[in-house]
Amino acid sequence: MAGIATMFVVLALAGLAVLLVVGLLARLRLRYRTALLLVAPVTAVMLMVIWDKKGMAIGLLLLMAGVSLTAGSAVSLLRGRAGRGRGYGTMTFLALGLASLLVVVVGVWAPLKEPNPALAGYRLAGPTLDLPDPSKPGPCKVRYLTYGSGADRYRPEFAGKASFRSHAVDGSKLDADWTGLGGALRTAYWGFGPKAFPVQGRVWAPDGAGPFPLVLIVHGNHEMEKFSDPGYRYLGELLASQGFIAVSVDENFLNSSLADYINPLKIRAGAENDARAWLLLEHLVQWRGWNADPKNPLYGKVDMDRIGIVGHSRGGEAVGVAAAFNQMDRYPDDATVVFNYHFKLGAVVAIAPIDGQYKPRDRGTPLTDVNYFTLAGSLDGDVTSFGGSAQYSRDDLTGRTPAFKASLYVKDADHNQFNTTWGRNDLGVPWEFLLDERGLLAPPAQQQIAKVYLSAFLQDTLMDRHGYRPLFQDPRRGAAWLPPGYLAANYADGDTAWLATFEEDADPATATNPGAHIEGRDLSIWREDYVKLKSDPLDTQVALIGWDDRVHSQAASYRIEFGAAAAKAGLGADLVFSASAAGIDSLPKDFHPAKDVKAAKGEADKPLDWTVTLVDAKGAEARLPLSRDQVLYPQIKGFTRRFSAIDGATPAEIVMRRYHFALADFAAQNPALDLRDLKAVRFDFDRSKRGAIALDDVGIAPSQPGVPAKR
Repeated sequence: MAGIATMFVVLALAGLAVLLVVGLLARLRLRYRTALLLVAPVTAVMLMVIWDKKGMAIGLLLLMAGVSLTAGSAVSLLRGRAGRGRGYGTMTFLALGLASLLVVVVGVWAPLKEPNPALAGYRLAGPTLDLPDPSKPGPCKVRYLTYGSGADRYRPEFAGKASFRSHAVDGSKLDADWTGLGGALRTAYWGFGPKAFPVQGRVWAPDGAGPFPLVLIVHGNHEMEKFSDPGYRYLGELLASQGFIAVSVDENFLNSSLADYINPLKIRAGAENDARAWLLLEHLVQWRGWNADPKNPLYGKVDMDRIGIVGHSRGGEAVGVAAAFNQMDRYPDDATVVFNYHFKLGAVVAIAPIDGQYKPRDRGTPLTDVNYFTLAGSLDGDVTSFGGSAQYSRDDLTGRTPAFKASLYVKDADHNQFNTTWGRNDLGVPWEFLLDERGLLAPPAQQQIAKVYLSAFLQDTLMDRHGYRPLFQDPRRGAAWLPPGYLAANYADGDTAWLATFEEDADPATATNPGAHIEGRDLSIWREDYVKLKSDPLDTQVALIGWDDRVHSQAASYRIEFGAAAAKAGLGADLVFSASAAGIDSLPKDFHPAKDVKAAKGEADKPLDWTVTLVDAKGAEARLPLSRDQVLYPQIKGFTRRFSAIDGATPAEIVMRRYHFALADFAAQNPALDLRDLKAVRFDFDRSKRGAIALDDVGIAPSQPGVPAKR
């Protein structure tokens, strides 16, 4: 009864609050009330694009208070309506209004501070691979061609100036939003509808006999009237010089437009991403035909057994969807649509991708044994979450093929600068002045990272140049080729024998190997969980592990038994695992330390270190510090908006970094350790007093992928 009564009281109070607000508005002057109700909703929506709901509310209140009090007080003073007594009140309101506006001005234009003090001054350094710099042009002379419908009213390079013709394809069952008045305007603008999507692209090809691997590059969402496909020329020319046929695919007609606001309730962001993926495969269908056509200028020059696809932003999700569609016989949303693809996709690359805008059967896009690489930046002002790491986690490497997957998180990179035509601002007019571009990498530096990693990945997967593989395991192996900033890389392959991936069940004490056991001692936090990134789920379980000297004075530990994976151990093998700072308090929720032992200010921003210990069946142990590879840095904070103090959006997220320790180094530390009979690996948290980490993918991997370990 008390609960029911309380509920009705709360609801009544809410109604009273609404009544008070309505009454207050009714007491305002008509001109002010009209201006407020016309301007406030527009301002709120504009601010919500920049900040979250909390930031929008605070910003709106500051602007309303600042403008209203300042303007109203100024008018009263100028018209002389304030007497002596009222004059003091008017001056007080004027001061409050000016103070509110000053807070906004200072917040928006405050000096830039480094949000990651632990990484201040960090410089990428290490022994670079003894291989050619993959960002340098290769020996091939480059030819430039275009193909298109022959009738594009805005793109002469795809119309009368096209090198050869393509034929249109019917995508009406895949694009859900080319409908209504907005769809009619699109059709009127482009001169075609979804039943006749053009197949158009820019081609950079080696001037030689071939056959050459084929790489399609597809852009993401931008204003459809501002064409995105020219922005990958820097990649196309580089790849063609190195022996690839590179194509920048035109999908601008699928992009957004201000005309979409004509039917805004109908438009769903990303509802066309399956069409983007399907259209990419339809390009490959026509390439297959052109390669067999003696009349085509690229006849016989394409190696259809070596194909790669690269996507940026929504295109980054589309390439993952395309790889999944490529393995299917029917469209999962409408099985009357037949898929006859099954191309040999040897490489899939996602640049700053969105994730989950298209979900087959409301699930994340699945991949199996796909060579997958993704990269994104910490200052991405558009796709703020590292969605590629979610797709990375869904790439199931069964071991039946030598596939691998890798990710790269680039400190201070943004969304747009991977495309040379998109500029530096990730949101554009009218919000661009509220995005903070001051901390961004320079465009050449960001594009240099893309050139190094995309070229190396494609050479490894499509040209069998596996010498570049260590670059994906550790960016320091390319220090001489890359800008000096911090890069976090994760990696996994089908040759790894997994001790624990934390996907097998709900029991935190079980490991991936049947019968293996996990044991924790004196931990302040220990659970397995799905984790959320800034906005997206990671789509994989991790172990969340915390230790704290305020809870247990003795050093905590976390032990995983090897089980059957011990058979892969040897002098030519590595212990590998992925880790990230968890970004959570190391104290359990129900623990309240005394005031004199509370954490020092800034302690959460310190790097973490611990001891990695191997134990054999006879009890012999060998110990190496985590810092022998690298300390674990705090989560990288990225404030992309000005006035970030009012923004309630999450500034950081779990980004896994791969650690690897040669088993031979453990044997050197303690020659008594028997690598042929390893029992367990133990993390002894004895070097940092407290911390919390996310742990994933613990295993034994060959030091050289594809090469068996020496026993």
